Amino acid sequence: MTANNWQRAIALVCIASFLVTSCTSLHRVSIPGAETTAAAPAVQVGDSVVVNTRAGEEKKFKVTAIEPDALVGKDVRVPYAEMASLSVKHTSTGKTTLAVVLIVLGILIIVGSDALMDGTEEAIDLIPGT
Repeated sequence: MTANNWQRAIALVCIASFLVTSCTSLHRVSIPGAETTAAAPAVQVGDSVVVNTRAGEEKKFKVTAIEPDALVGKDVRVPYAEMASLSVKHTSTGKTTLAVVLIVLGILIIVGSDALMDGTEEAIDLIPGT
């Protein structure tokens, strides 16, 4: 691989990791049934959640139903009584849009500088006596 190919590969790995990690965040919500919480969780059908159980397990799933005593996902049902903590994943549309715009600009700069360098090298080769 040439240096330019390595630079491109590193840039693509950085872009992929940035997209995967920067646009979501976890927000802890109260668990129904606890002494200080409301009767219903601040979770809606379709939300992605992370539940830590009292047994020490971590369960990540998309909520398909909300029952009076449990959250339900595909192939998983977690009663509120077994939850030690409950967090909801939120995706930031603004951050995602900004990330995509910055990544596209970064790619254009990398490609443009590579093309500029190739053009400069070709121009130098055309100068007599070099």
